[in-house]
Amino acid sequence: MKILPEKEEFLKNTIRNAIAVNPLVSIRRMQEIVECNTGRSISDKYASKLMHKIRRQAVIQSDRKQMNERLAEIRERFRVLTDDLFRTIYWKPEFIKQYGISCPSYKERLAAMKLLAQLDLALFHAELDAGMFENRQIAIGDMLRQGVLPNELREQVIGIFRTWKLVPIHRKETTHSNLSIMPNTNSS
Repeated sequence: MKILPEKEEFLKNTIRNAIAVNPLVSIRRMQEIVECNTGRSISDKYASKLMHKIRRQAVIQSDRKQMNERLAEIRERFRVLTDDLFRTIYWKPEFIKQYGISCPSYKERLAAMKLLAQLDLALFHAELDAGMFENRQIAIGDMLRQGVLPNELREQVIGIFRTWKLVPIHRKETTHSNLSIMPNTNSS
């Protein structure tokens, strides 16, 4: 029996949510979850097929995404979460009508503050691990001072020297300090 794309997408979302909660969920348990959420049962083969599709799609999508794009998504998700947490922390009576949030207890407000701090720290560490705060110019300057250049950068520097007809005083290429900016008197 052919399943409409809209229904299959709904099933995929249900399965994706279940996998997000428990990545090691069994096929039988997945059938129970789908039946509970949709009111209809699906075969074990179809559940297995959809689970495989979802996992494969997640891997493909994560491979394609650049680090900055992924961090931007995380920042947006955190923005939504922090808005909700701020509503709990800085609760006002009008939030009852607007958002349906009743007055939080002192304990709930403290828990929201702690969670907000943990979210901020997690985002900061993710950005730090991704190298978002590295100053590339300082890193390149350090490499130049140490005399260590990546091959690509070294080739670019040599290419620039050749273009401008700059030659090293000494033929040593171990450090950058041996290179001098002197015009080439030899015609090439």
